[in-house]
Amino acid sequence: MRLIKYLLGVIVTLFMSGCHDNEIENISWSEDALVIVREGINLNHNQAEVILSFTSIYSDVSVSSDESWIDVSLSLTDGVGELCVSVLENSEIFSRQGNVVVYSQGERIIIPITQEGVPNVIPEKDCYSHNYESGEIRVRVQSGSIPAAEIYPQNADWIKIKEIKAVNENEYDVFLILEKNEGLGRIASLDFKINGRPVIKGCGPCLIQEPAPFENKVEISVDKPGSLQILLGNNVGNLECIRSFKVVGPINGLDFPVIRSLFSEQENNNLQNPVSIDLSECSIVAGLGNPFEYYGWKPEKKYEEIFLYAEIPSGVFTNAVNVKEVVLPKSLKIVGASAFKGCKNLKQIKIPNSVEEINSMAFYGCVGMEEIQINADSNLSSIGNQAFTTGSLLKDLNIPITVMNVSSEAFLGCSVSRLHLKWLDPLEIKIVPKTEGCSLFVPQGTAELYRNTRNWCNFKEIIEE
Repeated sequence: MRLIKYLLGVIVTLFMSGCHDNEIENISWSEDALVIVREGINLNHNQAEVILSFTSIYSDVSVSSDESWIDVSLSLTDGVGELCVSVLENSEIFSRQGNVVVYSQGERIIIPITQEGVPNVIPEKDCYSHNYESGEIRVRVQSGSIPAAEIYPQNADWIKIKEIKAVNENEYDVFLILEKNEGLGRIASLDFKINGRPVIKGCGPCLIQEPAPFENKVEISVDKPGSLQILLGNNVGNLECIRSFKVVGPINGLDFPVIRSLFSEQENNNLQNPVSIDLSECSIVAGLGNPFEYYGWKPEKKYEEIFLYAEIPSGVFTNAVNVKEVVLPKSLKIVGASAFKGCKNLKQIKIPNSVEEINSMAFYGCVGMEEIQINADSNLSSIGNQAFTTGSLLKDLNIPITVMNVSSEAFLGCSVSRLHLKWLDPLEIKIVPKTEGCSLFVPQGTAELYRNTRNWCNFKEIIEE
């Protein structure tokens, strides 16, 4: 029995020695290259290049590979050679295998190559949402191997990972448990790791939980512009509960769609659901910055026309028939064109002193408007066409001395009981407000100037103040 074991050992040793001899009979590899030739080339998903040094007394050494993602070349000069193996990046999540074959003197050496898939996890959906109640979310993902998952940010203790289960080959389900939400909407995301390394994507799908039911009065403080779509949620029935809304902090073009969603364009709702909005303590930031981009959140709606800082975007409240009151930001500089056009139940609005431009048709068709309050010390400098054509009779309208750019039809169709002009030297205006029933108030000592200025002279009552 011992003899048999001894003979078997000798045979195995000779066989292994023969294999190695076959590998190096015509080609002598460097020490490092020999290890690779015997064990194969193992690479991660990145593009890579491997160079194997060798010597050979034969000049017929050649190399090939049938794989499109493997490129090989060989150089041999005076018996000293290099085999260069270049591998393209693997953009798939699955690993792949191929071979490099070296030929010489009718013999061949096969060098296997294994390249890992990109360490990525592909979720079935980019975003998962849940109502405010406690419950469970199932996230299905594809991955080359079972992933590890964690919640981002780490302090999002309202959502926890329950378990990860394999479903099919390279498919896994991640089960999440959510606590009941007692406040505003909230967001988190799943971060994945493969073999202890973060995935390439950098973030998994976003996880959103809708806010708790709103009371009639809602006040929100925001730290980052673009947050309101998450904080207020998308539940139309919940948003319709709001009658008074105040936001404190920065907002941008991503926030205006959700602010707009508080208002209705349907006539039958305009008295049933009146809404007041207070923007006095918010600042309007230009652009569409997404504060939750890392979470994987892609907002469905955005307001493309907000280009400047401190601007109420053009048309943002157009035909919002149930808007009852709007308090504008203290730092506002521009009221966009048609911003409040058709707000039939808006009765009054105060223009902050910081405002420099009121653009065309800003308050057009606001048939319930009684007063557009502009202070004498306002910084207003520009008024667009038909900006004050409300279709109603305004009680008072002040035009400060700073206004120097008045469009030709700025006052077309404007009706006002008392018009207060602060120009010491009257501007010539092509079209003035309706003169019938309107008293014109001008600075002390300028009444005669106005009586001698085209169009202003048509006012029957010009009073110095």
